[in-house]
Amino acid sequence: MSQSAMPAMCRALVPEVLPAVMPVLPVMPEVLPAPLPELVLPARLPLDLPAEGRAALAAALDGTLPAGQRPGRGELVREAAPSRWDDAETARLRGFLRAVEDRRGRRGRVYPLEYLLALPLIAGMAGDGELDAAAEWAATAPGELLARLGAPAGRDGNPRRPDATTLGRVLADGADQEQYDDALCAWTAARARALRPGMRRHLRIDGKAVRGAARGGRAPMLLSGIWDDGTTAAQLPVDVRKTNEIPVFRQLLGKIPATDLKDAVITADQMHTQRKHARKIEAAGAFFIFTIGENQKKLFDAAGALPWESIAGEAWTVDRGHGRTDARTIKTLPPTERIRELFPHVEQVFLVERYSYGPDGELLGAVAVLGITSLPPDQAGPADLLAYLRGHWAIEMHHYVRDVVFGEDSSRIRGAHRAMAAVRNTIAGILHLHRVPNIAAQLRANHRDPYQLPLLVVGLVAPLTPNGNPAVT
Repeated sequence: MSQSAMPAMCRALVPEVLPAVMPVLPVMPEVLPAPLPELVLPARLPLDLPAEGRAALAAALDGTLPAGQRPGRGELVREAAPSRWDDAETARLRGFLRAVEDRRGRRGRVYPLEYLLALPLIAGMAGDGELDAAAEWAATAPGELLARLGAPAGRDGNPRRPDATTLGRVLADGADQEQYDDALCAWTAARARALRPGMRRHLRIDGKAVRGAARGGRAPMLLSGIWDDGTTAAQLPVDVRKTNEIPVFRQLLGKIPATDLKDAVITADQMHTQRKHARKIEAAGAFFIFTIGENQKKLFDAAGALPWESIAGEAWTVDRGHGRTDARTIKTLPPTERIRELFPHVEQVFLVERYSYGPDGELLGAVAVLGITSLPPDQAGPADLLAYLRGHWAIEMHHYVRDVVFGEDSSRIRGAHRAMAAVRNTIAGILHLHRVPNIAAQLRANHRDPYQLPLLVVGLVAPLTPNGNPAVT
């Protein structure tokens, strides 16, 4: 019977001299630090909102997050620096307006059409957006300014100044309003390419009623495509007596240059989740992001049957503004064969949940939205899709500017309502290109300097450098 092996004895290495001074140990505080405050959150939350999102929501409801800030915005243009006329830009604007068909009779054409079409734009940028106000602006404008815009000389040698009736008659009947709309869109696109190259990626399409021009209880409807730089790509009327926005959608895409549509991301309301729209967008080399509603019942059921409960949220946002706080989450899944059969070119299916809270944390509403996109996952992840959707919902701010800042709903201009809508779109787009933080405030500043500041903002004059030469922008 063998004995168990005993461990061998060894000599431990002990220092001959111990340290004379023992290391100083940190003093333990008498009072431990207070625990982190517990988050104060509403009773109902998005199930997929992670810890970081819950902390952001708690901070937003507590009021510690900055609200109302718009990243990338600049400063108001408050005063016009010494400047000189930009002959090339002035000629370019007049060239676009010259392409509009003149429907007036050959006899009695006192004013060139391009001159009459330029006046509402420049006067509107000065804050005089109604025809009466535009005529008053022209009545006191410097003669050189009007001459640069194409004003003819009267018998006394001074430039002629049209009244409000002349402007209204020309905009309503003397000019092709569709061509005028197209000309302003094309000119704004040229300005956009010069001021903010490479920005135009997201095209948001939405309809808007011009309530102030209602006749017989029906308000004219205009379908617009707005780029993410704030400029208008195209605009078309919708004959609500015969049709709706759906067939006009594809006509609108046909008016936008193919080079602009290539690789663009197009969003629209649920009514535009149509197969023909998807094929038109795919043929143009663009991508769509559509939400699904009851107008596509089979598609809605197929998307809703995906295993959403088994996957976690992939991206989230918390925003505060307009008296509420919104928390959004999104998750994505690949489409099934059934979904591909029901709708062409689908690459991803998504589910967005949005919870809206009041200032005291009370739940104002919760909504879940299903959607589809032709963007593949390697080109647009969940956070990208959520950003595009939020960008589309922001189109309501464009409508707000037209309704409230420009007073479109209260305007009683009926015959020329489309022409004036085109002018308002153009003014808003140019101000967005300059990244002004507040359009209403900028228009008030322009109104205080009505014959210099609007020209600088529009680009018809260029600021001078200290050596007296035009500044390079």
